[in-house]
Amino acid sequence: MNAWSVIDTSWLLELYRVPGASAASRYADVAQQAGEAAQGTMFVTLPVLFELANHIVRVRDGNRRRQLAERYREDVAMSLTDDRPWTVASDPETGVLLTAKTLLDLADGFVAQSGPAYSLADISILELAKGLRRQGIDVRVLTFDEEMESYSD
Repeated sequence: MNAWSVIDTSWLLELYRVPGASAASRYADVAQQAGEAAQGTMFVTLPVLFELANHIVRVRDGNRRRQLAERYREDVAMSLTDDRPWTVASDPETGVLLTAKTLLDLADGFVAQSGPAYSLADISILELAKGLRRQGIDVRVLTFDEEMESYSD
Protein backbone atom coordinates (compact mmCIF):
# COMPACT_ATOMS: atom_id res chain seq x y z
CA MET A 1 0.00 0.00 0.00
CA ASN A 2 1.29 3.46 -0.88
CA ALA A 3 1.84 5.97 1.86
CA TRP A 4 -0.18 9.16 2.14
CA SER A 5 1.59 12.30 3.31
CA VAL A 6 0.53 15.78 4.31
CA ILE A 7 3.24 18.41 3.87
CA ASP A 8 4.01 21.11 6.42
CA THR A 9 5.52 24.51 5.63
CA SER A 10 8.75 23.69 7.49
CA TRP A 11 9.35 20.75 5.17
CA LEU A 12 8.61 22.76 2.01
CA LEU A 13 10.96 25.52 3.14
CA GLU A 14 13.75 22.93 3.23
CA LEU A 15 12.74 21.36 -0.08
CA TYR A 16 12.77 24.77 -1.77
CA ARG A 17 15.94 25.80 0.09
CA VAL A 18 14.43 29.16 1.01
CA PRO A 19 17.27 31.41 2.25
CA GLY A 20 16.84 32.43 5.87
CA ALA A 21 14.20 29.76 6.46
CA SER A 22 16.09 26.54 5.68
CA ALA A 23 19.26 24.74 6.68
CA ALA A 24 21.57 23.23 4.06
CA SER A 25 22.21 20.28 6.39
CA ARG A 26 18.56 19.17 6.09
CA TYR A 27 18.24 19.16 2.31
CA ALA A 28 19.58 15.64 1.66
CA ASP A 29 17.10 14.17 4.16
CA VAL A 30 14.21 16.16 2.67
CA ALA A 31 15.14 15.17 -0.88
CA GLN A 32 15.20 11.51 0.14
CA GLN A 33 11.85 11.85 1.94
CA ALA A 34 10.40 13.59 -1.13
CA GLY A 35 11.43 10.70 -3.34
CA GLU A 36 9.87 8.18 -0.96
CA ALA A 37 6.70 10.21 -0.43
CA ALA A 38 6.28 10.70 -4.20
CA GLN A 39 5.74 6.95 -4.49
CA GLY A 40 2.45 7.50 -2.66
CA THR A 41 0.14 10.48 -2.45
CA MET A 42 1.29 13.84 -1.09
CA PHE A 43 -1.12 16.57 -0.05
CA VAL A 44 -0.50 20.22 0.67
CA THR A 45 -3.15 22.58 1.99
CA LEU A 46 -3.81 26.11 0.80
CA PRO A 47 -2.74 27.71 4.10
CA VAL A 48 0.62 25.91 3.80
CA LEU A 49 1.04 27.23 0.27
CA PHE A 50 0.21 30.73 1.49
CA GLU A 51 2.82 30.43 4.27
CA LEU A 52 5.44 29.21 1.79
CA ALA A 53 4.73 32.16 -0.50
CA ASN A 54 5.05 34.54 2.45
CA HIS A 55 8.53 33.17 3.16
CA ILE A 56 9.54 33.42 -0.50
CA VAL A 57 8.62 37.11 -0.72
CA ARG A 58 10.98 37.83 2.19
CA VAL A 59 14.05 36.50 0.33
CA ARG A 60 16.39 39.48 -0.07
CA ASP A 61 18.22 38.33 -3.19
CA GLY A 62 15.90 39.33 -6.02
CA ASN A 63 17.23 36.70 -8.44
CA ARG A 64 16.77 33.90 -5.92
CA ARG A 65 13.34 35.23 -4.92
CA ARG A 66 12.31 35.20 -8.60
CA GLN A 67 13.61 31.63 -9.08
CA LEU A 68 11.69 30.45 -6.03
CA ALA A 69 8.52 32.24 -7.11
CA GLU A 70 8.73 30.65 -10.57
CA ARG A 71 9.28 27.18 -9.08
CA TYR A 72 6.38 27.76 -6.72
CA ARG A 73 4.12 28.73 -9.61
CA GLU A 74 5.18 25.72 -11.68
CA ASP A 75 4.62 23.31 -8.78
CA VAL A 76 1.18 24.75 -8.02
CA ALA A 77 0.19 24.61 -11.70
CA MET A 78 1.38 21.01 -12.05
CA SER A 79 -0.40 19.95 -8.87
CA LEU A 80 -3.69 21.29 -10.22
CA THR A 81 -3.38 19.45 -13.53
CA ASP A 82 -1.69 16.14 -12.79
CA ASP A 83 -1.26 15.78 -9.01
CA ARG A 84 2.50 16.31 -9.20
CA PRO A 85 4.47 17.15 -7.19
CA TRP A 86 1.53 17.01 -4.76
CA THR A 87 -2.23 17.33 -4.57
CA VAL A 88 -3.57 20.63 -3.30
CA ALA A 89 -6.48 19.83 -0.99
CA SER A 90 -8.41 21.19 1.92
CA ASP A 91 -11.42 18.92 2.16
CA PRO A 92 -10.53 15.20 1.98
CA GLU A 93 -14.12 14.14 1.46
CA THR A 94 -15.01 16.42 -1.45
CA GLY A 95 -11.60 17.25 -2.88
CA VAL A 96 -12.67 20.88 -3.16
CA LEU A 97 -9.81 23.30 -2.52
CA LEU A 98 -11.63 25.81 -0.38
CA THR A 99 -15.28 26.24 0.43
CA ALA A 100 -16.95 28.67 2.78
CA LYS A 101 -17.49 25.76 5.19
CA THR A 102 -13.82 24.76 5.03
CA LEU A 103 -12.76 28.33 5.76
CA LEU A 104 -15.19 28.58 8.67
CA ASP A 105 -14.01 25.20 10.01
CA LEU A 106 -10.41 26.49 9.92
CA ALA A 107 -11.46 29.66 11.74
CA ASP A 108 -13.31 27.57 14.35
CA GLY A 109 -10.22 25.40 14.79
CA PHE A 110 -8.11 28.51 15.15
CA VAL A 111 -10.33 29.75 17.98
CA ALA A 112 -10.43 26.36 19.68
CA GLN A 113 -6.71 25.70 19.38
CA SER A 114 -5.36 29.23 19.37
CA GLY A 115 -2.03 29.78 20.93
CA PRO A 116 1.59 29.98 19.92
CA ALA A 117 1.71 26.37 18.74
CA TYR A 118 -0.93 26.32 16.00
CA SER A 119 -1.20 28.45 12.89
CA LEU A 120 -3.99 28.15 10.33
CA ALA A 121 -1.57 26.07 8.26
CA ASP A 122 -1.02 23.69 11.19
CA ILE A 123 -4.74 23.39 11.80
CA SER A 124 -5.38 22.73 8.09
CA ILE A 125 -2.82 19.91 8.17
CA LEU A 126 -4.31 18.34 11.28
CA GLU A 127 -7.86 18.57 9.92
CA LEU A 128 -6.83 17.05 6.58
CA ALA A 129 -5.00 14.23 8.37
CA LYS A 130 -8.07 13.55 10.55
CA GLY A 131 -10.31 13.49 7.47
CA LEU A 132 -8.04 11.03 5.70
CA ARG A 133 -7.93 8.81 8.79
CA ARG A 134 -11.74 8.75 8.90
CA GLN A 135 -11.45 7.15 5.47
CA GLY A 136 -9.12 4.49 6.89
CA ILE A 137 -5.94 6.00 5.45
CA ASP A 138 -2.66 6.08 7.37
CA VAL A 139 -1.07 9.52 7.17
CA ARG A 140 2.44 10.81 7.65
CA VAL A 141 2.96 14.51 8.34
CA LEU A 142 6.16 15.65 6.61
CA THR A 143 7.53 18.31 8.95
CA PHE A 144 10.42 19.40 11.11
CA ASP A 145 8.06 20.36 13.92
CA GLU A 146 8.11 17.57 16.52
CA GLU A 147 4.62 18.35 17.77
CA MET A 148 3.18 18.24 14.25
CA GLU A 149 5.12 15.06 13.47
CA SER A 150 3.47 13.39 16.45
CA TYR A 151 0.23 13.42 14.41
CA SER A 152 1.76 10.94 11.95
CA ASP A 153 0.56 7.32 12.01
